[in-house]
Amino acid sequence: MRFFVVATVVATLGCGQKLVFPRLEFKSDEAKSPSIPLTVRLEIPEALKHAQLFYKDSCGVPQAIPLGERLAEQVKSDATGVFEKTFEGNPKDPADAVLSAALETGEMNLAIPRREIGEYPLKVLVRLRVMVVDMEGKTLLNEPVKGEGKWTVTTDGTNCTVQGLMLPVTEALEKLSDRLVDSLTQSVKIRDWAIRLGTRKEMMTAGRPGGSGGTGAPPTATAEAPTLSFLASLEDENRNQVLEAGEKVVVRVEVANAGPGVARGVAVELSGTPALVKEFVNPTLLGDIQPGEKKQASITTKLPASFPAQQAELLVQVTEAGSHGPPTRKRFVASIMSGAGAREPVEVLSVDVDQIPAGVQGFERRTSYALVVGLGGYREESIPRLKHARRDAEVVAKHLTTLAGFPSENVRVLMDEHALLVDLQDTLEDWLPRQANASGIVFVYLIGNAVLDAEGTDIILMPYEGRPDLARRGYSLNRLQDVLARLPSRLNLVLADLSFPAGDGKGDPRQLPWSAGKPGDKRRTVVIGSSSTNGPSLSWDAGQHGLFTYHFLKAIRGQGDADDNGWVDVGEIITYLREQVPKGAAELKKQQVPAVSPEVEPDGPIGTFPFSKARRRG
Repeated sequence: MRFFVVATVVATLGCGQKLVFPRLEFKSDEAKSPSIPLTVRLEIPEALKHAQLFYKDSCGVPQAIPLGERLAEQVKSDATGVFEKTFEGNPKDPADAVLSAALETGEMNLAIPRREIGEYPLKVLVRLRVMVVDMEGKTLLNEPVKGEGKWTVTTDGTNCTVQGLMLPVTEALEKLSDRLVDSLTQSVKIRDWAIRLGTRKEMMTAGRPGGSGGTGAPPTATAEAPTLSFLASLEDENRNQVLEAGEKVVVRVEVANAGPGVARGVAVELSGTPALVKEFVNPTLLGDIQPGEKKQASITTKLPASFPAQQAELLVQVTEAGSHGPPTRKRFVASIMSGAGAREPVEVLSVDVDQIPAGVQGFERRTSYALVVGLGGYREESIPRLKHARRDAEVVAKHLTTLAGFPSENVRVLMDEHALLVDLQDTLEDWLPRQANASGIVFVYLIGNAVLDAEGTDIILMPYEGRPDLARRGYSLNRLQDVLARLPSRLNLVLADLSFPAGDGKGDPRQLPWSAGKPGDKRRTVVIGSSSTNGPSLSWDAGQHGLFTYHFLKAIRGQGDADDNGWVDVGEIITYLREQVPKGAAELKKQQVPAVSPEVEPDGPIGTFPFSKARRRG
């Protein structure tokens, strides 16, 4: 059976995770591809590996998009998902059939006037002829398979670059891939051949179950050993995260024993800046903690009025008499102000969510990609500055790599002058389509100012050079969702901490149109907006972040792990944000209620998708 592929194909599956953790596999409600019990040799011709698509840029210069390697990997992936066994090897190696494909058409239909500024329609067509031949030389399948993609690309007139080319290419390849799998699995001749060979009693199986595939039992701990974990927080009296002379300071610690044994002689020990540590009772004894039991401690002190101004560090550690204490320590860094300088505004150097946790060993989503945008400053002086936006973006990106398994090279961060409209277009409409993979997820986090379009049906993110009165200088969230719908990723998550201009004071706040999705959409895209109504974004100065982003970080670090299973699911993140953001807004005497579109069932396949590894234990 031979398989020659036309112009271009979809993203490679990559290497996958190093280690499969509990419930890491996405619970899809779609039917699994059947497995046909045939051993198939794949013949990938050199022409396929070097396939290209050609177009002319805005200067009229011919350009090529090389997609041969990506195409070849997709062919292998599709065949592997259909047949019980596939391999590439010598024609003399035994096989039930041979699969090959020939490229028939690869077209990019695009016409751009020379160096014109504007938007132009692009159509992509990829068609290949698929052949499957059995071991006796009889043709089991010989038919064309095609994929189409459409998009509106843009040019800015300053250079020859065309933005958005890869999106319709990826869409075409994804459709081609789906139709290829359908052609192979629905072929009566291929099924009959499998039955005649008698390689399986069943014509098709339901597919192999996911999971780690390990055969050995999990490592067991000592029968009576305790398993301790703890939470810690540092609170100052006026809750501004600046420790001031004469102020009461409390270290709160909760220790839990999830193991089968009794934890003996548990104590909380403090270390760090000596001048600060000596003000607390240290250590604090908690005694024994039974299996399943939790104990709390509040270690309180009042800083002396003569306490010197400095940057101080406080480390919290839990010990146990049998050396079964948690291996990690909690670290807090803050500024201490003397009485004379206490009224001066001081930026906290580090609060709880700014302590970046260590990465989870073996947890890596190699085929998942993320974009984080932080726009706090703008070229136009009339646009309000968002003082925490840059820090929000930086800290969110770091947490994605340590807790959510995104490799650092798979996370792109755009901030301020590096977040022009062309940067957003390049990342969303060229970079992501080149990278997005059917085995991974796409995560987009937006922080910045936004406006509604004239009809009130779309949210426009203002890039660095944007203006509130010119929507064409912004990036549409409807367009973003249209982009994501064309990607092969199994799940797309968009979180938007956006600030809108204050209303005119007439009537109720306007509801925000967060989602442009349609019922029954094939792709899974969930949008979580910072507020259901338009208005300025709220800052949480005590946490030195935006209110919404601060609680998002708290959630994925472990506070959102409601079922205490060590993973923070998408549904748990949503629940935590809906509980904590309104509470924080109420303390500021404001209102802010996050919006989710479409609604996510907590027990559904998206709600139970594990996003991050909680750090609550140790």
